[in-house]
Amino acid sequence: MKCSELMSKPWMAWWIAPIFIVALLILPNLLANPLAALWLRLPGLDKPVHFLAFFVGVLIIYAAMLHSPWPHRESNKLLVAAILTFVVAVGDELQQAVLRIGRTAEYGDLVADTAGILVGVVAVRSRQLGMKWAVPLILLLLVPVAGVTAKTHQDLKHYNLGMLYEREKDYQKAREEYQFALDSGFESAQLYNAIAWLDIEFLGADPQLVEPYAARAYALDPKNPDILDTYGWVLVQMGKVHDGLPLLEKAKSLKPAMYCIDLHLGVAYAKVGRNQLAEQYLRSQIALGTKDRFEEAARQALEALVRDDFERTEVQQG
Repeated sequence: MKCSELMSKPWMAWWIAPIFIVALLILPNLLANPLAALWLRLPGLDKPVHFLAFFVGVLIIYAAMLHSPWPHRESNKLLVAAILTFVVAVGDELQQAVLRIGRTAEYGDLVADTAGILVGVVAVRSRQLGMKWAVPLILLLLVPVAGVTAKTHQDLKHYNLGMLYEREKDYQKAREEYQFALDSGFESAQLYNAIAWLDIEFLGADPQLVEPYAARAYALDPKNPDILDTYGWVLVQMGKVHDGLPLLEKAKSLKPAMYCIDLHLGVAYAKVGRNQLAEQYLRSQIALGTKDRFEEAARQALEALVRDDFERTEVQQG
């Protein structure tokens, strides 16, 4: 349906506008996992998608505003539509920053959103501006979109490739790509955490060498439960159990269903002599029935705990 046809049907414009606003805020959250798989393989593609979404968004909201009694002037209606669409864009980034919904707030998204809104405004005003001004303005507004798209691709190409290798369980290649990402100048809490996690959990690295990566991730994002778990586990492996245990406990409180947190807590509690709690968490890890290295590690830790308790009891009785 053409924009002019939409504007001729007030009831349709008023229904489509709020639905579109809700879709912009909620639909990406519902599709976070499948979209993440796409962005992972095509880093930077999300920026043109943001641009197009908010370009269409401002036109739809403007179409609805044309049938509103306020404001009276058409130019003001366009201004209100642009402001409202920008508020939606900011709201989308804020919810990503505040809520842990599998998406990441990025300034590049807001740049692409804003460019899409402004291109929509120029498109609406193209008759008044004339093509002599409208086309150069649109081309100029496309420059920052191209810029953030290129920068995102450059920043994430090694990091994303590392995540793909990690999903394929090729941990050595994943570690190499993460290091390439770090050497290229890209820095994020997730990158430092990914390096620390691979090193301590899968590659058998010296915990003393891993600690700086985990500490940096924690400094950048101290409320992230995955980062708390990694840093706490590294400290436990270093022998600093009393420093690491509170981080593991906080990670558990923030994300109770974290995949391996029960194993880490079980081992940590065993090291400080809180055997009842240690056994409880180790059995919880085993009960997940994952049949993987984490379950096996929990079984071995539990067997060692039971054996130590048995030997201690024999000594006391003897």
